[in-house]
Amino acid sequence: MTCRAVFLAAAVLVAPFATPAWAAAPAKIKAGISGEDWGTTRKGEKVRLFTLTGKGGMVARITNFGGVVVDLIVPDRHGKPINVVLGYDDFASYEKGGVYSALIGRYANRLSLKFPIDGKIYEQPAPRPTPAGAASQAPRTYVQHGGSNGFQKRVWDAVAHDGPEPSLALTIKEADGTGGFPGNVTVTVTYTVRADNTLVLDYRGTTDKPTVMNLTNHFYFNLNGGAKDIGDERLTLFSSRYTPFDANAMPTGVVAPVAGTPYDFTKPVRIGERLALPDVVQTVADGVRIPGYDTSLLTDGVVGQLRPAARLNDPDTGIVMVTFTTQPGLELYTDNINTQVRGRKGALYGNHWAISLETQRAADTPNHPNFTAAEVTPARPLHEVTEYRFSTLK
Repeated sequence: MTCRAVFLAAAVLVAPFATPAWAAAPAKIKAGISGEDWGTTRKGEKVRLFTLTGKGGMVARITNFGGVVVDLIVPDRHGKPINVVLGYDDFASYEKGGVYSALIGRYANRLSLKFPIDGKIYEQPAPRPTPAGAASQAPRTYVQHGGSNGFQKRVWDAVAHDGPEPSLALTIKEADGTGGFPGNVTVTVTYTVRADNTLVLDYRGTTDKPTVMNLTNHFYFNLNGGAKDIGDERLTLFSSRYTPFDANAMPTGVVAPVAGTPYDFTKPVRIGERLALPDVVQTVADGVRIPGYDTSLLTDGVVGQLRPAARLNDPDTGIVMVTFTTQPGLELYTDNINTQVRGRKGALYGNHWAISLETQRAADTPNHPNFTAAEVTPARPLHEVTEYRFSTLK
């Protein structure tokens, strides 16, 4: 599909919902940003929670601990505010728990323990087995989401910018050699709430020597507010290609067409129709096989240009989310778990209670020269943008 065809397709999908009914309501909303103390880490670091309010009704609550989007509230088709991300009630739960809607780095997704940069081989420390499955786990040959050095469990420096479209800039620094990666790096991610109910994530990274970076936010979206699983939600992906994984959940290096496979979402699909298909059953670390997607797809169009990557809508709330990105692709993950998680207000999140559309480089890119490079140099800093645009069905 050509870049022009992609944008024409996006226009067809987005245009009918560009002026939701609630947007014309006369409600007066005071846009801006405020902050409050939210807790202290086990290391004694102070954590803050910021509330960004947009003129269109979007409210984003973001903490400088891991850059977590604690709440993302948008109006449904009737103007009722709906929190479209899963999460917890308090900071202690985020420090102890998973990666709900957190910033992921230095390398999101999977990266082999050994990888080349600028002709030299570097090595990450091997991850420890999880206690629950330690006896049955074979040693992992890769690190996922940055491992023990991951950005998602770190406190970032925060700078708030007030105004009609408020923003929050979060910055983190890493010294040369941290986690086996070369380069003294600085990463800044800026969240902006626009008046048209768009959440913008602007990623920037610099280094003093060649290194690799792969940054994303691991959003856990549920457009019905977490009232039930995502089975009834409709998903479209602007991806005609994907990168298949092997039995160890690592890319084979092949770039394959989605046509004729369960990974073809080029037309709207009710997610529940696909989740139990044998070809998409994933294997988790302790050997339990759980149905669902954990798949790297390549977004059509020109890499580096902002273009549509995904469209998701919920028939009950009428909420529509269209994802635009400059990134090469995204990881589709359908929250494949074999237990329940106690979340916000005591709610129990079960299997397939959320969908992640993690815009990023493909997994293990440094070891596959045919993938879009993840290398960052002093002369080529990282700059990527992802937007989540919300509206409602007619």
